[in-house]
Formats: sequence, C-alpha cells, structure tokens
Amino acid sequence: MIYIYDILLNFNESFYEFYEWEKQDNILHIKRIPVFKIKTSMMEDLLSNKISFKENFCKLIENKTEVFDRKIKVLKYTCLFTDTYQVVGVFINDDYTLSKISDLLLDEEEDTINISSRCHFLEIEYNIIESKVINLFFTRKEITIKKEIENELKKIYKEKDNLKLKYLYFEYFNKLENDIEKMYQDLIYSLKDQVTNKHFKLYELLSLCNGKKSISNLTN
Repeated sequence: MIYIYDILLNFNESFYEFYEWEKQDNILHIKRIPVFKIKTSMMEDLLSNKISFKENFCKLIENKTEVFDRKIKVLKYTCLFTDTYQVVGVFINDDYTLSKISDLLLDEEEDTINISSRCHFLEIEYNIIESKVINLFFTRKEITIKKEIENELKKIYKEKDNLKLKYLYFEYFNKLENDIEKMYQDLIYSLKDQVTNKHFKLYELLSLCNGKKSISNLTN
C-alpha cells in the first residue's frame, strides 16, 4: 500500500475546489493516508453520486489514516483516489457509504499524482445509491448566500413579519408593495437568478439583524 504524507484535507458533503475553502472549515492536517489509482469512470461516480463501498475495501483502509492534532488521531475509513488527472480524499461511514469528500491543494495534488504513478489501477467494487444534486452555475459562496436568504425569507413569511418583508422588498426592488404574498414570491423567485449585489445587500441586512457573520467574512 502506498501512502501520501503531510497534506491538508477539507471534508464536506459537497465537493469544493481548494480555492473555495473557508476559514471556518474543519481543515485536517493529515500525517499519512493511503492512495489508490482508479479509472476515470469511478472518479466521475465519486463526484456525482452517493455510493457505498464493499466491506473488503473498507477493511483494507481501516485505521490507516493518521491526523496531526494535539496527539495523533486515526480516521477509520479514509483514503485518497486518483485517476492520474485529479485527486480526491474520501471519508466513509461505518455503514460503508461515502460520507464526505475533499479536494487537495494544487501542489499536493500534483505530488500525489506523481507518487501514484508507482501504483497499479485498482478495481474497487461499489454501488451507486443515487445521483447527487450538483449545481454547476453557482460558487460555494453564492450557494451559501442564496440558501441563507431563502431560509430567512421563509422564517419571516411564516412569522408574518410583514414590516420586515416590506423593508427587504423595497431594498431589493426599490418600490413599495403591500401584497405580502407577492413580496414573498418575488423575493424567493429572485434567488433562481444569478447572485447580484442586491442579494449581497439582502444577506448583509439579514446578517446584521440576526447577529450572524457579515458578507465580508464570506468573501475573505
């Protein structure tokens, strides 16, 4: 088994490119982790589907990954996969389902690909559970902003805070409206479009009202 040493991984349910990692993410400093070379078709399945692995593969990688912390910690079912074009880290649950996935920093990915040239392609058995919903048109920050605004609008609408809804509607559309249903639907519908400065402003206003992190934290 070939190991990769001293890299950073950022496991999330969705795959984020390394340049979309954020300060508050739980970024792990990996001491060592096994790497396996796979076919590109499997790499595509890892990125676009929810999958489960066979027990024999999970036993092969069990407790093989070590993480730097105050003391060395062991991750039960974790490894790297590469198809010689890219590398991903995977975090597998105790039921052998793929739980989280991580990109690598660019230089660490290049090193891993070079080292994995010594590996043979490994045929790994797995089952596709279902396809993931992947949004190719919005960045991680945009998706976060849209989801936060949507959740807040639903909360405001449910609580019948009409005054706040009118204020947000005026800030976005620059016009007054009294029809609560129309205001709510128009604001929700606006989230289907590309994120604009108006959405950033809404997010900022809602964050200030709720004492959450401002947009400046998201964009750093």
